[in-house]
Parts: sequence; C-alpha cells; structure tokens
Amino acid sequence: MEQIEKKTLKFHLGFSALDGAAAGVLMSLQEVIARKALGASPAEVTVLFMSTHLARFSAVFFAGFMQKLRHYRGMLLLAAAVRIISTAMVYFVRSPVAFIAAVWVFQLPQGIINPAQNYILSKNYNSQRRGKLYGYALSVTNLFALVFSYLAGSVLDINQQYFRYIIPAVGFLAGMGAVMLALIPTPERKPERTIPRPFSNMIRIFRKNPDFWRFERNFFIYGFGFLLIGPVVPLFLVDVLGMSYREVSLARGVLAMSLQIVFAPVTGKIHDKYNPFQFAGMALGTLAFFPVVLYISGFVGKIMAYAAFVVRSAGMTGTSIVWNLGSIFFADRDDEATYQAIHLTMTGIRGLTAPIMGYISLTFLGYSRTFLVSAALLFFASFLMYLDGRRINRQSQPIAPR
Repeated sequence: MEQIEKKTLKFHLGFSALDGAAAGVLMSLQEVIARKALGASPAEVTVLFMSTHLARFSAVFFAGFMQKLRHYRGMLLLAAAVRIISTAMVYFVRSPVAFIAAVWVFQLPQGIINPAQNYILSKNYNSQRRGKLYGYALSVTNLFALVFSYLAGSVLDINQQYFRYIIPAVGFLAGMGAVMLALIPTPERKPERTIPRPFSNMIRIFRKNPDFWRFERNFFIYGFGFLLIGPVVPLFLVDVLGMSYREVSLARGVLAMSLQIVFAPVTGKIHDKYNPFQFAGMALGTLAFFPVVLYISGFVGKIMAYAAFVVRSAGMTGTSIVWNLGSIFFADRDDEATYQAIHLTMTGIRGLTAPIMGYISLTFLGYSRTFLVSAALLFFASFLMYLDGRRINRQSQPIAPR
C-alpha cells in the first residue's frame, strides 16, 4: 500500500469503530426502546424507523453546499457537534415523539458524513484495492456494532430506563467518529461557483448517465422491499415472538453482523473484480432469503428468526459494500460526493414511502404475507441487476473501476 492509503486506513478504521458502536445500538434497539420503554404505538415505531431515511433525504440539499467547498473538514466537525448534542437530549425525553425527534436530528448529518467519506475513499484508496480496504473498515464497524449492541441489550434488560445514559454515550462516540474522518488528509477539490438546484441537478445527472440511473432504479426496488419490513421486524420480534432486549440485540446486533465481520474483506476483494451491477445482483439475491426465513420463523419460532438474521448478515456483507462504493464507479472526477448524495437521497425517498406501505401491509395482510411481498421485491431487484450486469459486459467498453 502507498503511504496515503496506510494513513487513510488508520483514521478510517477509527471512524468505523466509533460510528459502528453507535450504529449497532441504534439500528438494533431504537424501535424496541420506543416500544417497550416509552410505550410507542406501531404507527410511532413506523415513524421512528422512517426518521433515519428521512434524514438521508436531506443529502441532496447538503450536496449543493458541499460542491462549493475545497474540502469537507468544517462540515464534518459540524456533523460531530450535531450528533453529540442531539443524543445528549435523549436524557430528558419522556415521550415517543421526543425520542423520534432526537434520533432524527442525530441521523441528519449522515447526509454529510457518507458523501464526504466517499470522496475521501475515492481519492486516497487505489481502485484496485478500494473494496478490500473498505471491507476491513466494514469488519471493524460490525465488530463494534455487535459488541455494543449486545452490551446495551444486556444493560437494558436490567433497567430499560438506562437508555437515557446509553444513547448519549454512543452519540458521543459517533461524534468523535466524524472528527476522525475529518482528520484524514485529502487533496482539495475544485469548488463550484454556484449552488445547483438539488433536484434538477439530480435529474440532469440521471439523464447524462443512464447507467447510474439504472443502478439507482434497481437499488430503489431493493430498498423498497427491504425497508417495507423495517418497522414490521421489531414489532414481530417483540409482539409475536416475545423477545427480550438481550434476545433482540442477539438477533439484530450479534447475528445480523457476525458474518460481515469475518467475510467483509474477502467480499470487498470480490467487489473489486466485478462491475457494480454484477456484484449487487449476487448480494441482493442472497439478502432476498432474509424475509423468506422470517416468514418461516412465524411458524417455527425464535430459532428460525435467529437463522434469518444470519442470512441477513450474509446478504448485507455484499450489499453494504456496494451501497457505499457503488456510486463511485459512475461519478465524474470530484463529483463522488454528489453522486453518493443522490444515492442517499434515493434512499430517503424510498424510506418515506416503504415503511408506510409496510405498516399498511401489516395492517391488512399480516406479518407473513408482508414478508413474502418483501422477498418478491428483493428477488426482482437482484434479477434486474443481473440483466444490467450482462448488458454492461456485452458492451465494447465496460465500466472501469475508478
């Protein structure tokens, strides 16, 4: 590795550890905390799940300001402050609505952090090793997410009101993670003179780059199917299977991240050998079995629910890599953050609609049929990725890694 890659990897691993600790606790337990400790209704749990993706929707607005900057250090430090302050307010919450608001503000800087990370990695990691190096960081993310998720679940089983201390603590770690990302040295980019209109700029890029549009279209279908069951799963685990905090953290934290810790570097190396369509097709095809096994667990019990999260871990090992790095393949020079911001915005759009459809599906179809609808959408997205991957390979000049 080159010297800049070694230095970047060191800070990137630090960011991944700190950010992973916070993500593990919130991803596995935030809806369960709202349901059990604050008495949130199914509708409020759905809104809480949507808050993460609503925050990502803001990425397209942040992207315009980021295009005017030579580097992203200042915005990353601002993101760190917002994360620390928002989670500190959790100590005072007394209602699900206040908890949802605090989580939403915490997630809002994701529209800065993720695009900035993409720009940094595109500049500092060689394209032939980018996926592998990101795989190491993903392993660290999931290791810390696994450990902190399980510890938090165990503490909450002692006293569920301890979430008032746990959430501010992991929020502070996430803020320090953003600081670590800001410390990575990167070449200055050429700033734009004016701030483009966010949505017209997104449409312009899609028209100019139809392959990127197809990639986002397929990812949208996958994301819709995956987010459809986002608010359904925690309700299913708590209300149908009767899981405790520790059991939920074991399923959604430990098992959901276990395979990613071991196989992410290998999967990242495989990612470097394929175009993003091919790689995404394989990853999404694996992930499609997650709702299938959840469907079976409704008849068999907790043991199959645990198995479902192992399947989820296998699928997300590849999906997380292509979700974070896929847009780099299509981006023009110095536009890596903009392309990832568009990717985040598309995540936000489906995050505004899919959970609502999941709630409606749960109300009228029940858990089992909702899981089957999710599986069908995931398999369809995988099939489209496979077709586009074959088309790219037939072209005389296939997409080259950047």
